[in-house]
Amino acid sequence: MVEDEEDNVAGTDTTRGIRLVELRLGGLAARSRSYRVDFRMPDRGPWRPLSVIAGPSQTGKTSVIDFIRYCMGGSEHPQHPEVLASVRAALLEAVLSGESATIERAATGPASKFASLWEAALDELQGATELRLPVEPTSEPSGLSQRLLAACGLDNIELPEAPTQTESSTQMLSIRDLFRVMWLPNERLDNKNLVFEHSSFMVGQKLRQTIDVMFDVHDADGSDIAARLKRASDAAREAARTAKALRAVVEAEHALGPLVLETDRDRARSEAVALRDELARLDADRASRDVGVGGLRQALVAAQEEARAAAVRVRNRESLVERLAALRGQYADDKKKLTFLKEAERLFDPLHVTVCPACLSTLDTSPAVLNGECTLCGHRLLEESGVAVTGLLADPDGSASSKDPRKDKGSNSAAGTGILEAELRATARRLDELNDYWVRLDDDLGVLRAAQAEANLAVENTAAALNRVVTVPAPYLAARDEIARRRADARLREQQAEAGLRLWDRVREAEEVAERLAGQAARLRAERREAATRPDRAAVVRLLSDRFGDVLSDIGYPKLSAPSLNERLVPSVRGLTYTAASSGGLVLISLAWYLALWEIAHEQGARAPGLLMIDSPQKNLGHAAQADDPDFADVRLVENFYRHAKNWLAGPGQGAQLVVVDNSPPDSVAADVVVRYTRDPATPPYGLIEDAID
Repeated sequence: MVEDEEDNVAGTDTTRGIRLVELRLGGLAARSRSYRVDFRMPDRGPWRPLSVIAGPSQTGKTSVIDFIRYCMGGSEHPQHPEVLASVRAALLEAVLSGESATIERAATGPASKFASLWEAALDELQGATELRLPVEPTSEPSGLSQRLLAACGLDNIELPEAPTQTESSTQMLSIRDLFRVMWLPNERLDNKNLVFEHSSFMVGQKLRQTIDVMFDVHDADGSDIAARLKRASDAAREAARTAKALRAVVEAEHALGPLVLETDRDRARSEAVALRDELARLDADRASRDVGVGGLRQALVAAQEEARAAAVRVRNRESLVERLAALRGQYADDKKKLTFLKEAERLFDPLHVTVCPACLSTLDTSPAVLNGECTLCGHRLLEESGVAVTGLLADPDGSASSKDPRKDKGSNSAAGTGILEAELRATARRLDELNDYWVRLDDDLGVLRAAQAEANLAVENTAAALNRVVTVPAPYLAARDEIARRRADARLREQQAEAGLRLWDRVREAEEVAERLAGQAARLRAERREAATRPDRAAVVRLLSDRFGDVLSDIGYPKLSAPSLNERLVPSVRGLTYTAASSGGLVLISLAWYLALWEIAHEQGARAPGLLMIDSPQKNLGHAAQADDPDFADVRLVENFYRHAKNWLAGPGQGAQLVVVDNSPPDSVAADVVVRYTRDPATPPYGLIEDAID
């Protein structure tokens, strides 16, 4: 149980436990500054054995310790307004089992559930690997708490809730349990609850169990170890069976193993992404093709409108030609009639009036037109009809023509023939003009019909082109369905691979649990074998009790007599329990109790942090002693405390570390002050948050 000699050299890499090097508070981005407390030696060497944080009240001295505990897994960070307004993260550089490490936790809002850890110094983080460690729960094997406890050799320690029972549920030892033996706050110096004997029973029991674990004297009763060993062995076997059965099931379903599944998953994921891109390209092509179809539809509508217009023109022209054809027939008939009349006049006398239509007497002469007057009725033809009477109807001298009826008949016939010929010529001329117009219309009708045929052909061609394009959606949909099917298949294979990997993760977790339980059982077997040789708990209590008295004597406890610790580690002085001491006596007893535990643990090579932090050791001592407690008003008591600590650190305590928060430390430790806050804006540093001087 005694460490190698080199383990007792301050700052060596083989030092067990936790040593503080530097605390750095990262400022908010708007402030772009940080706040630091350096626990190194003046030459930037290894950490100091004794570090004193000095300054008046309300300057942030205790906040330094609070931030240190927060970085190591504490449940909350300081909530002072100036801290919340200036600090975004806390970083702690420490030496864990001789190796440099840096821990960072966010300090904005509620306490962070995770911490970042680098196995490197603060100034060497760039390029180092960051580990994200959970802070809660503290029992998490891979969490920050167990990582820090591992540096002390205290990781994965199960503490029974009812140690005297054969079977008992257990709780994992956490770093917060260890805080109770490495941190003495101001309020516990004189609250008469040094070993939590007046707190919850479980809290006091947890403190004693933690100390027993540190000295390897916990559960010294062999029967208790045997019972715990049986439970641990049963749990390990059950976990091994579960892991084996789970592996068998997973191997039957995913025999290729996680590595092949990872490859299949990545390949299926890449294929799904490629098919998604291909589907997008196909849809884009389809969209561009739809634009072309719209153009063809518009062209078809235009061609159909043109064909309809051509058909209207053809119908109108055909109707006109039909009407003109009827008119041509009529004019032809009129021409035939006039020609017939002309020919008839040549053969027949058109006038056969020989009897007076009034008296029915036989006329002596045939009726004739003489000098523009009808001889039968006396009607003047020249005035009303405008028809000129030719010379054939009268003598050249104006007298009546020959009274020869034949001669008179000839004259009348000549006049009618002239009129008929004039009408015949006019009808023939109009018929010729109509025939020419009809021929032109017929020729135009041929052109219009050709244009109609061309328009109809354009409609047919455009419709055929549109039909060909309209048939495209069928292959497009088929191609899209095929790509979608392949993509769905790829995603299904990806999901199957993911499911297989999750199953293999469960196998790995089950095997890790089985391995951890097997390790616990093995450790219990080793404890059972070593039970006969391990130190007796009573012997450890005697060592602590003797050192407790030695420390009180070295400090100069007034009228010291019969100092001791009972088996529950409750101190007594002058034959009375420590709660009977005065306020100054309570402070010295508390200091001596923690110093004794710290010193013996280090000297015995116990599984301990090797670090002790004390707040306000001058409380109720020296000038701060109460008026009714003159025995503890001697300022030498404080000086003796520091002298004792420095002497021990320089001798048997080499390799241990003590951090003290003190308002006004004596001059004897001036060289050990790492920071001295002034609370004076004119004399920096003002406080932990140096620029918070409002």
